[in-house]
Amino acid sequence: MVLAPYRLVWLALWAQAPPEESAALAAHLRAALAPHGEVVAHARGPFPRTPDTLHFDVELTPHGTTSACLHALGFSWREDFGWSDWERPVDGGVFLHPAVYGARAGELEAAAAPLFGTGDVVRVRDSGEARALGLVGAEVIVGHPAYDTDTDIGPAYRTWRYSVHVEARDETEDLHERDLEPVGRRVELYGASLRVGPDGVVRGTAET
Repeated sequence: MVLAPYRLVWLALWAQAPPEESAALAAHLRAALAPHGEVVAHARGPFPRTPDTLHFDVELTPHGTTSACLHALGFSWREDFGWSDWERPVDGGVFLHPAVYGARAGELEAAAAPLFGTGDVVRVRDSGEARALGLVGAEVIVGHPAYDTDTDIGPAYRTWRYSVHVEARDETEDLHERDLEPVGRRVELYGASLRVGPDGVVRGTAET
């Protein structure tokens, strides 16, 4: 099997610990995950919905495939659900550290890392798909990167598509990465009520 050049396992972790232990817990998570690949762990502080728990985001570039890494970490795959969650009261035991209360996980594998992230303002290039959507030359905001997993193309050859937010349209549109070019601006996209003008400027940013 050809390994995908871009491989990412992401973890969202919640730990029952005081804020002053965030740095030490992040260091422990990096050390515990290091045998699986290259690790970046971010301590996000108290989780807004449950302030008595600390939130951590982990990005792991595994030595092998993302699925092999997730299985090695104890997660299981279900066709109708995806990768399983872990929760101490339900599953018992310890996951990486005794303070960890819950964990979610996911994976990305593609030919390269996505060029754009959520909130990037991009200009739509001329293409058949863009013409059909009436978006050639428009500036839009990237929602989420994604790729099609329901094809015979192996992970090493996957390329990216993006949902994009368009001025005066309630629904997002979907465009291939090759149809988009950066304009050098970013906006805060989610958590606010936004409208994107033709110039890429966000209007109406009242919190929802």
